Amino acid sequence: MAKVSKLEIILNEKAGNGQSLNIWKTVTKYLDSNKISYEIHTTKRNGDGVRVAKELANSLAPDARIIVLGGDGTLNQALNGIRESSKPDTPLGYIPGGSGNDFSRGIKIRKQNPDILIQKIMAMNSPKIIDVGKAEFTDKTKYFVNNIGIGLDAYTVYETNHSKRKDLLNKMKLGTLAYVSSLVTVIKNQDAFPLDVTVNGETKHFEDAYIVSATNHPYFGGGVAIDPLATPFDQKLDLVVVHKISGWTFIKLFVELFSNGSHLNDKNVWHTQNSSYRLTSYSPEQGQMDGEELGNNNFDIKFTVDKHPFWIPIGM
Repeated sequence: MAKVSKLEIILNEKAGNGQSLNIWKTVTKYLDSNKISYEIHTTKRNGDGVRVAKELANSLAPDARIIVLGGDGTLNQALNGIRESSKPDTPLGYIPGGSGNDFSRGIKIRKQNPDILIQKIMAMNSPKIIDVGKAEFTDKTKYFVNNIGIGLDAYTVYETNHSKRKDLLNKMKLGTLAYVSSLVTVIKNQDAFPLDVTVNGETKHFEDAYIVSATNHPYFGGGVAIDPLATPFDQKLDLVVVHKISGWTFIKLFVELFSNGSHLNDKNVWHTQNSSYRLTSYSPEQGQMDGEELGNNNFDIKFTVDKHPFWIPIGM
């Protein structure tokens, strides 16, 4: 096992409707029984993950490691906190504990007992380098591990986060269905919107954009493969734009989306893989970043692919 002086645990007790707390109890039992030094930093409100991770990175002791135990949103906050610190390349560990866990699915972490996972994290001699997305808004710069969406998927995130169905389905360990059930509600309310995509100096205009996803790996919404070709290990950031459609065409496309990924070949879907591009929307739409709401806005975002070191035992 590699030399680890202390674990700094950023814990979101509410992630996965309490699933993360149950996972933490298992991890604590292992750490205590093996006399491993650790400190818990519990997030209480939105934004705490950013503040805590920044403070930890600035003062991290030699051979100590920062580990996030929570969902994709908690991981996103911790990543952005480290990026804001004086040591922006500080590696970040992760134990999935959310309802969707798209990041762990996207990088193919094998499902395993959390006490086994923490042992593998501590055994790593060097971190794994994984692509992350960088989004430059007009007033801020943010990093993301999964995707940034505008339109239908972001509206669905909004609806899911504000729905009582989410808590109920999470308790039943059916978190993905919370997203799908909200999607049914949102489909009839999401309108088409104008959008410009600039890639390699050329601008493509969409008058009827419906789903827009800048994505680091295949999944969103708790396992929906919006882009089966995306991978967080190729230094590219994929982009999927779906035109507004209806009727049987809509049903056919969504059957392809939820079944075999052949929707990327549909004439109503536009797809690119590139290291950078720019999105500009011209009407207020819902936005989301790693499942966290970005509000109802006009968006002008420059995207580039970046990378970050993670204490994540990929392939182990």
